Amino acid sequence: MEPIIQGAIPVLPAADTTESLRWWTQICGFTETFRDGTPPTYAGINRGEAHLHIAGMDDKALAREVGDQTMVRLAVKGIEALYAEYQKRGGKVHPNGPLQTKPWGTKEFGAIDPNGVCVTFQE
Repeated sequence: MEPIIQGAIPVLPAADTTESLRWWTQICGFTETFRDGTPPTYAGINRGEAHLHIAGMDDKALAREVGDQTMVRLAVKGIEALYAEYQKRGGKVHPNGPLQTKPWGTKEFGAIDPNGVCVTFQE
């Protein structure tokens, strides 16, 4: 039998795991699935089929440097509704990332998480 990869779980860097969890759950509507420690040093979140892990880093400057170079794209059904929900929850859209259809055919919007990670929601 040929092996089948069933999904991916990106691990995002965090200078402040608590703040990152707050952003992902309260602003983006994800659910916290687990945490390691209080305050958390590592945590898992999900929404629908998307699963992410958040990894705290002791070196805050390095965490921000890594975050600024990290990108994650999340596939969405109902992008217009998510866009409206995100803004209603107080989410800030990236200045270059309002909801738009791209030349390659996806409809998407972008945001930056508290650690500098570029997050794109796309349909």
